[in-house]
Amino acid sequence: MKNWISAFIVSALFVFAISCDKEPVVDDPDIKLPEITTTAVTGITFNSAISGGTIVSNGGADITSSGICWSKNASPTLDDFKTMDGTTTGTFISTLSVLEANTTYYVCAYASNSKGTAFGKILTFTTEEFFMASTDPENRVALLEDFTGVRCGYCPDGHARAKIIKDLYPNKFIIMAVHAGGYAAPAAGWANFTTPYGNAFVSQANVAGYPAGTLNRIKADDLGVSPQRTGGYAMSRNYWKTAAEAVMLMSAPVNIGAKATYNETNRELTVAVDLYYTADGNGSNYVNVAILQDKLISKQSGGTPDPNNYEQNHVLRDLITGQWGDRNETTTVGTKYSKTFTYTVPTDYNGLGVTGGGAVVIDDLSIVVFVCQNARNVLNALKIDVE
Repeated sequence: MKNWISAFIVSALFVFAISCDKEPVVDDPDIKLPEITTTAVTGITFNSAISGGTIVSNGGADITSSGICWSKNASPTLDDFKTMDGTTTGTFISTLSVLEANTTYYVCAYASNSKGTAFGKILTFTTEEFFMASTDPENRVALLEDFTGVRCGYCPDGHARAKIIKDLYPNKFIIMAVHAGGYAAPAAGWANFTTPYGNAFVSQANVAGYPAGTLNRIKADDLGVSPQRTGGYAMSRNYWKTAAEAVMLMSAPVNIGAKATYNETNRELTVAVDLYYTADGNGSNYVNVAILQDKLISKQSGGTPDPNNYEQNHVLRDLITGQWGDRNETTTVGTKYSKTFTYTVPTDYNGLGVTGGGAVVIDDLSIVVFVCQNARNVLNALKIDVE
């Protein structure tokens, strides 16, 4: 009797198992892979591009995913970079992002249904060289050329006022301390921070007394402040903040991008500069690349707290592009300028010792790039560190 019952239970379980088993999947011969084409690549920049695809047919089944895939390899797959652009037929647009500059990529559209995944034609493109200047319209950065000298007793007050403005507008205000004129001329017992360019800048600015400054080499009257001399560019230190704020409200027709690197083996400084014109530059422009140095210790009339150990900052050391800059003729809206400048950094400027200009300390150097119209009207400026 027990054997009969056991056999019955086993038979019942077998029948139940068969009845609960899923029906086998039958491949529908009417369902085919989707048909898809790849859209031409456009909008190529140094780190992005635009493509997409058109799903011509879903193959008789719902689209489960679609997009584009891309790779540096000639045969991109879904295991590479890809986008997910929906499950409907028709045309879609995709953005390829986080690309490497000056690199060749391969891209194709894809679409999947229950049959599998179909791919469009593989297209190729190369990203642009890395471009550092923004293409979005910006306002100008204010550039103060602070005309100063070690024997000018009121100049430390000018330095202090400039620092206040810099602290208030750290990314919109640049100081370039130009040691020039009688208060800066070489003299026994005094440091010499002069350059071959300073006196010409003083003359152009029409300086009447020290400290004096120009803001973006724009006439003081045009910035709403009084010039030291009628029609001049130079103004007294109490007007610097007002003039700087007026400059910051002006649109900049050109944006600047730059990178400075130093090779300690051969003391070569390389400065790469990119410009992008968001508006017309109105004729020839001049690109200026200045070297500044901080933390230079010297005797300074009126210096505090110790006039014999005063810290000079933002000191103009040299102009890689010479007195008035490198001429650029491509200044219409939408145009670009790219140029790399090289310069061998000396160990010191004007010698060492009390009457010299002091040793060069690479970590204390910075680069200022500014663009002018005919040596005046600084259209924009940028300050960067040396890497």
